[in-house]
Amino acid sequence: MKFRFTLYLILIIGLLQAQNNSLQSKVYQWDINNNGSSNKVQKSTIFGGEGGVLAKHAMIGISIPTGKKWEGKVTAQKEKFYIIKTGIADIALNDQKSQLNRGSVVCVLPGDKIQIKNNGNDLLQLYEMSYSAGEKINIERGVKAGGSFITLWDNIKFKPHERGGVRQFFDRPTAMLNRFDIHVTQLNVGFKSHEPHTHVNEEIILMLDGNAEVQIGTTHQKANPGDVVLYGSNILHNITNVGSIPCLYFAIQWN
Repeated sequence: MKFRFTLYLILIIGLLQAQNNSLQSKVYQWDINNNGSSNKVQKSTIFGGEGGVLAKHAMIGISIPTGKKWEGKVTAQKEKFYIIKTGIADIALNDQKSQLNRGSVVCVLPGDKIQIKNNGNDLLQLYEMSYSAGEKINIERGVKAGGSFITLWDNIKFKPHERGGVRQFFDRPTAMLNRFDIHVTQLNVGFKSHEPHTHVNEEIILMLDGNAEVQIGTTHQKANPGDVVLYGSNILHNITNVGSIPCLYFAIQWN
């Protein structure tokens, strides 16, 4: 009897710990108040914890002053992607070098290296998301799909539709994910992205421009430039442009 009670207690404690580590579906804020006066690289955690698909999942904001750099070695157990928020970034991804402007994306597979330097006159800010899958890592799958890569904002064609338009950055597998989909939506004033719906894929909305109201389950929250919205698996959601200019945001899904 005592053994059963102890086992039950251990299970309850484990369940509570798992719930505490699970990421909440909500709006998260960029939390670096650097106006360019600091000469040090600054970073701040936007969120971190466990997802429904990903065993570990974290997003940080990074602020890089002129002349400074950020080294981002990716371990064998993690994958990372970066999105430029403001400024111009000089990127060295393994042997590939490129200059990235706002909205450009870098995906770094396990074991690869990235260096990000601010050679411009303005403050460089970017998002870094690191993650590890709950299942076995498939390096071969990631390499066959193209390996680590850089996608420039200026190279992505804008395709208009009745609610605004879309830029499809990529939709492909990686070493960690069966499917990794990143696109940018332009949502015109007064429009909804779609009616409230659910899907198995987890999703991030990363706000670039405009002001929106997002439905998350039964709640409605404001989302403004710089904010990051996290929708868990099968969470009822949608987004509505409640501002005076078109909303521009990244929509990121994975499974």
